[in-house]
Amino acid sequence: MANWTLLANWRTPVLAGCLTLASSVSVLAVDLPPAPALPAATASSEEFSGWYLRGDVGAGFEPAPDLGTAGAGAPGFALPVLSPFAAASFGGATLTPSGTVDAGVGYVLLPPWLRMDGTLEYRFGGRLQSSYAISDPAPFAGAGSFRAANRLRAGVSSIVALVNGYVDLGDYWGAKPFVGAGIGVADNALSGVSDRGFAVSGAGAALPVGGVFSNASRTNFAWALTAGLDFDIAPDLKLEISYRYLNLGTIAVGGLHCVAGVQTCLGGAGVAATSRNALASNDVRVGLIWLVPEPQSAPAPVVARY
Repeated sequence: MANWTLLANWRTPVLAGCLTLASSVSVLAVDLPPAPALPAATASSEEFSGWYLRGDVGAGFEPAPDLGTAGAGAPGFALPVLSPFAAASFGGATLTPSGTVDAGVGYVLLPPWLRMDGTLEYRFGGRLQSSYAISDPAPFAGAGSFRAANRLRAGVSSIVALVNGYVDLGDYWGAKPFVGAGIGVADNALSGVSDRGFAVSGAGAALPVGGVFSNASRTNFAWALTAGLDFDIAPDLKLEISYRYLNLGTIAVGGLHCVAGVQTCLGGAGVAATSRNALASNDVRVGLIWLVPEPQSAPAPVVARY
């Protein structure tokens, strides 16, 4: 049987000792000096200045332009070989996709939803092909009618400068949709233009014909509509994925020049052909946007108290 009297006798001095120790700690705490004040914590990321730099790469998918003669008669050919009744036509045009690369600088006008930037873009790698037919019922060279069927090939490139505005539409689980529009200028160039085929005269002889067209460029008003998503991948870095419709204006084909290796060459100067419709592109782009931080002043020295 437990001795409850003995346990009670031990409990009394233990409680007394605990109370004495607590009183001693309280007295020591009153005598200690106050803890030194620590410097206020600062944000780990720098403040955004409002300016940003951007760069994009992508691909442009362009319907083939509808080529037509620059004026009356057959383009790019000099008299007296063909008569004023000669006519040329283009058909079956195709245009391969273009690569795009651009860089720009922008500013957030009304945080966080309205921003604006200017971009300079180079478009490259497009290859244009088109059939090219010439018909003349009575050429000045005689020998009855004249018909030619050629294939035109050219490289297509553009330099585009745009001023763009964007409206950001909020934040949805880390994805930030936006819409935008831009205006500017586009210089569209055709280079390495070649023309090869065969001609049949009234005499019935088939002869290889062709030549090389002059490089030609045309500067036009350009405009764009865009939509996309932004994603934060670092405190000052965004990934942007976008679709853009870009209207580049028209293109032009320069005059034809003779080359070696053909028995018949019909040469002329000036502009041989132009596009009836604008060169337009459906662009898919991926880019990075770097938020330029606000310049920071040097932090005040920390004075430690001992």
